[in-house]
Amino acid sequence: MTFIEPGLSVRDGFAEGPLAAALSRAARLLDDLQEQAPAMTDGQLRDGVHRRCAASPRSSRPPSRSTASPR
Repeated sequence: MTFIEPGLSVRDGFAEGPLAAALSRAARLLDDLQEQAPAMTDGQLRDGVHRRCAASPRSSRPPSRSTASPR
């Protein structure tokens, strides 16, 4: 098993962990939007992205870490 990040590892060529699940969901949502995008206006596409991002469960998102240098 190879550890990539906390919450993301690779075993036998497959990603595992909470980040892998979140990436999989994001890829499915992006695929859906890309199929519909040619028939959508810019506003509809933007609203679709915002709606889907807001609908995703926050509990599965990893905690964000600041990359800013400490002062």
